[in-house]
Amino acid sequence: METSEERIARVRRTPVGLLTEDEIGLLDPDGQIFARRYQARVAREAACPGHERILTATREQSNRGDHRGECKHCGKDMSWDSGD
Repeated sequence: METSEERIARVRRTPVGLLTEDEIGLLDPDGQIFARRYQARVAREAACPGHERILTATREQSNRGDHRGECKHCGKDMSWDSGD
């Protein structure tokens, strides 16, 4: 039988995306917020009909190689840096 300390330690070692709602409840309040936001973001990106990039960088940023962008459907970060 697993003790409560062992269970909490196991939950802390588990990747956030694999935690159940009961396991998230064992985390501290900041950990719970992070886990729920992470799982919501992953679900939103997975349900996206197709990532279409829209530019969010200014012309000056793009000229310097900083090409910021995000998906117009789900908000996924699709930025890239050309390394200039």
